[in-house]
Amino acid sequence: MLIDDLPMWGYLGEVVHEEFLLGKSIQGARVYLYPHLHFSIGFNNDQIVTANVTTDARRRVDITDITTGQEIIFSYTVEWVHTPTVKYENRMKRYVDSTFLPTTFEIHWLSVINSAVLVLLLLAFLAIILMRILKKDFSKYMEIDEVKRTITPISAVLHTLFFSLCLYRMNWQKKKLVGK
Repeated sequence: MLIDDLPMWGYLGEVVHEEFLLGKSIQGARVYLYPHLHFSIGFNNDQIVTANVTTDARRRVDITDITTGQEIIFSYTVEWVHTPTVKYENRMKRYVDSTFLPTTFEIHWLSVINSAVLVLLLLAFLAIILMRILKKDFSKYMEIDEVKRTITPISAVLHTLFFSLCLYRMNWQKKKLVGK
C-alpha cells in the first residue's frame, strides 16, 4: 500500500498453530482476520514524510469455519503526527535501511544456467533443421546445374536453327531456279 509514494506494509491476519501443509489445514489451526487498520501519517509543513500501518490484535475475527457466512465490518483510524525532524528530501532514508527489504539480491545460478542451456539447445535444433532444409535446396540446385550442362545453350540451338533455315531456303531457291 502506498501513501504519497511511501510504502506501508502490515498484517491483515494470522494463522495460529501454523500446521498448514500444501494449503490444507490440519485440525486445530485457527485463521484470524484483522478488520481494523490504524494509519499513522507523519507530516512536516504540508508534506507527508512518514507513513505506518498497524493492526489491533484484540479486534481479530475468527474466520476458520468457511461453511458459515460471516459479516465482517472493516474500519480504520488515521492519526496525523507532526514530525519536524524529518525533511521531505530525507523521507525515503527510512526505507533504505529497512530490514524488511533484502539488502542483497541473490542470483539463482541454477536458473541462469538452465536458461542458458535451454537457449543453446533451441539454437542447435534450429540450426539442424535449417541445415537439412538448405541441404535439400542445394541438392535441387545442383541437379538443375547438371541438367543445364547436358542441354546445349539456347544460343547454339537458335544458331543451328537459323542457319539450317537459311540453308534450306538457299537450297529451295536453287531448286526453283534450276527447275525453270
